[in-house]
Amino acid sequence: MISKRKEMFYLDATELIMDRDFEVMTNTTFADDIVERLYGVDNHRIDYGLIKILGLGVVKNKHFNALYIYDAAGDNLMSEMIRLRIYYQLSYPEYDDKELDCWIFGDVAGVNYVLRIMGSSGAWVISRLKGIFNEKKGRVVEFPVR
Repeated sequence: MISKRKEMFYLDATELIMDRDFEVMTNTTFADDIVERLYGVDNHRIDYGLIKILGLGVVKNKHFNALYIYDAAGDNLMSEMIRLRIYYQLSYPEYDDKELDCWIFGDVAGVNYVLRIMGSSGAWVISRLKGIFNEKKGRVVEFPVR
């Protein structure tokens, strides 16, 4: 059974002020001039180990007592989106992000991109994603040619 995707949303972080509006909950860099968006998932328990592996960070909103994820690497929007989609897929392995599967495993360039942005954790991430996506693919049964 394919799980329905939980609602993921983002907040504009450009007007927020550290220590007044939020505090960083992880041991990751938060550069005010680089982090533009904070991401949340309704009814989601954050996996701090996975956050660290993927180069993400977590902040706590002081006004609403809510936790949000951010891209600590801050390299570009494409990498940010890939990291977040990988986080979501690894957090919810029952979900089937076919676009992510196709983008990463449809061409060697996708695998290389993930390996590059994930650094030393890249091989582990690729292995986990490959396992998750392969489980969702049906077995092919060959029939004899008539």
